[in-house]
Parts: sequence; C-alpha cells; structure tokens
Amino acid sequence: MKESITIIGAGGKMGQWFAKYFTTNGYQVTGYDSEVQITDKAVKKSESLVGAILSADIVLLCTPTRRTPEIIRLIAKEMKRGSYLIEISSQKAKTAAALLKIPAKINPVCIHPMFGPGTKKIKGQNIISIPIKDAKKELSLVKTLFEGANFVT
Repeated sequence: MKESITIIGAGGKMGQWFAKYFTTNGYQVTGYDSEVQITDKAVKKSESLVGAILSADIVLLCTPTRRTPEIIRLIAKEMKRGSYLIEISSQKAKTAAALLKIPAKINPVCIHPMFGPGTKKIKGQNIISIPIKDAKKELSLVKTLFEGANFVT
C-alpha cells in the first residue's frame, strides 16, 4: 500500500485537485478543511487539524498563503517522525522560513505547481521545487509523487 497523505485545505480548488490526483493514484487520502466542505467521497474526512496529521506519512498544505506559515508552526511538532510536510503556496519567503524551523524529525518540502485546478494530467506540467534542508531528498519525493511532471529547481 502507498503512503497515507493528509491534505489540509482539501475542500479548496487545489486541495480538491490533489485529493483526486492522489486517490486516483492509489494513495490513502485524509482531508481536513476548516472553511470549505470536502465533497470527494474517496477522501476520509477528519474533524480536527491535529487528528488529520497524527498518522500521515505526508501532509500537503493547500492553504491560503497568509495562513501557511502559522499552520506549519502549529502542525509540525505534532507530525510523526520521518513524515514529510509539503507546502504549495505562491509566496515563499515566510513559508520557507517557517519550514526551516520545523523539528528535525520532519522532512520539509517546498514546491509551487505551475498549473491550476483545471489541469487534467500531471504529465508535462511544471512544478518548481525550492530546496529547504535536503534538496536531493526533497526532489526525489516530489518526482515520485508527481511522476511525469517537469521539475524546476
């Protein structure tokens, strides 16, 4: 079985896109959204932010840019050892700074997909990867998750 992925912001447009992408590709997906209802039946809905992340192998943040650094600080200490925290926000300065401060037990990944929620396939789509702590490990993960995409580092 593939890794378990929790999507924070799973009710938003990009959260919905990633939920569909990962469930279609065989991942077990849990979703949490404090603002928008999650409608995808294939996504296990969590009632709490912390409950959503406790056992996840990968946590993907599809949250408003202004709230992303705060959410990183809130959840990183609760995540399980060896898990990955991926964020996709469009503005990186504060987000990257927050990722640099997370506990060493968590692997940070900072990406920006250069496509929107109307995209049908990942093949040929561009994803920017911003190195945080271990560029090689971070890029290796996203290449595995988004096979067929083009990566810009």
